[in-house]
Amino acid sequence: MHSQNKSMIFGAEKLLPLVEAVDKATGRQPHLSTVIRWCSRGSAGVRLEYKCLGGRKLTSAEAVLRYVEAVTAAQEAKLPPQRMTSRQRSVAANRSAALLAERLANTRQQR
Repeated sequence: MHSQNKSMIFGAEKLLPLVEAVDKATGRQPHLSTVIRWCSRGSAGVRLEYKCLGGRKLTSAEAVLRYVEAVTAAQEAKLPPQRMTSRQRSVAANRSAALLAERLANTRQQR
């Protein structure tokens, strides 16, 4: 993914400041730090394509649309992460320990 974040913007696409490109593509104006995060860390494993010019990051409305489509597809394809509370982890650990103890007892009886 690292190699595609800067190089996919095509020559015919008009480069714009980050927030301006997002506004043109989506009609929304996220904070600049949000769009910089899309370029650097990305979302759902996808990074926003950009070019650097004079120390400023620029992108195109087309790149923003590709980013939105790719993030949407990645999120739809991925199952939501299963996050357990500490109580759920404790119950699961106790259940696993009991099952293991039962299996060990059965193994010892079979010897």
